[in-house]
Amino acid sequence: MKWILVPVVLAGFAGVAFANGKDFMEFRNSKGTVIFSHAKHEKLASGECNYCHENGVGAIRSFGKAYAHRVCIGCHEAEAGKMEGPTTCEGCHMSR
Repeated sequence: MKWILVPVVLAGFAGVAFANGKDFMEFRNSKGTVIFSHAKHEKLASGECNYCHENGVGAIRSFGKAYAHRVCIGCHEAEAGKMEGPTTCEGCHMSR
């Protein structure tokens, strides 16, 4: 099941938007928009913030393509035993 979306370019980080007060972030980039639900991941991670926030809770300063591919995809791989999710470009980047 492919339900999480992974950002690809650091420039997309500037496009973060919280739609209608909901906890969704949008990362727009040339490959397509990536939509990320923080609330969903927080619940699935059982409050283990360090899965994503390697240097403590707060903004992820190194967030971008390299980070997303290493941390997000790395966690989604079934053998990682964490949160199975999309690992392909099409699984995360949506054309609108």
